[in-house]
Amino acid sequence: MNEQDVIVQQTIYRKKVFQVLHFITSMKVAMALLMLLAGAAMIGTVISPQRYDIYHSMGFRLLLTLICGSTFICSMKQLAALCLSNKWRHLDPWGTFAVHMAIVLIVLGALYGNVYGFSEEINLSVGKDYEITQEKYRGIGEPFTLHLENFETQYYADGTVSDWISHIRIEHNGQNGFTQEVKVNHPLIYQGVSIYQSSFGMAIQTQYLDTAGKVLREASLGEGRGMMLEGDMMILPVRYVGGLNPQIMYIVYKGGREYDWGAAPLGSSRFIGPQMGMVKFIEAQPFSGLLIKRDPGIPLVWFGFLLLAFGFFASLYKKTILASNQKG
Repeated sequence: MNEQDVIVQQTIYRKKVFQVLHFITSMKVAMALLMLLAGAAMIGTVISPQRYDIYHSMGFRLLLTLICGSTFICSMKQLAALCLSNKWRHLDPWGTFAVHMAIVLIVLGALYGNVYGFSEEINLSVGKDYEITQEKYRGIGEPFTLHLENFETQYYADGTVSDWISHIRIEHNGQNGFTQEVKVNHPLIYQGVSIYQSSFGMAIQTQYLDTAGKVLREASLGEGRGMMLEGDMMILPVRYVGGLNPQIMYIVYKGGREYDWGAAPLGSSRFIGPQMGMVKFIEAQPFSGLLIKRDPGIPLVWFGFLLLAFGFFASLYKKTILASNQKG
């Protein structure tokens, strides 16, 4: 192969590369990616995360990567054209460039948090511990433990609920650290991990026994959470009723349909049907529903929004000067 052939092949290769880059950064591709992102977001709001977590799927992450890459390449093309023209002396084209780079940072921050962050809801009973370890949660640093000292509900004068408060103690390396109140809009933040108050309820220790009193199944159930018994039978504690004689209201389902219902005092056993065993509710303890969350992409997202605001106002700067000169 002579030198002329090498030059021709290099020219063809560069031409194909520029064609691919032009296609990736075209308006049609950008609109198609944004429509796919909007469609995925709509599907994610309809489908329960327990069935399929679309926001943490490889397809959604790939879509964010394509949007980020396409916008970045488009921004670099814009930067090159800006530096080769006389427009670089003005502020408004730099504002447009800042808007594009802000979008890149926002999407990149969302992608980084999606891959390396986590979000999980737990139910923690009063007096119980929950360990935050590297095996469970990636990137947290040194492990630590959450201990729920107490949970309380505050009320307004008219009897309506004003706030739910969890008193959580942080334990690190076997030593008691500090205790903090966690409210709905006041999370506890430790080592980059945020603990939010998300819900509350009663944890009901439930047993299913045979006719001789032998424990067949046992679980700690929240109100509205069921436990499978035999075959297609399920017991569902509906509500805890306090007072001098606390009781548990329950429903028994068979084949997905209501089969039996009733109320059982704590500590007593109840037969739930012919040729079936007994159900026994041992105790009921209040629990706090906590959201454990870490999003390392938040700083990039915030910086992207600041850059977006700067770019928006900077892109209007030249028009304002021209308008004032014309008026003069």
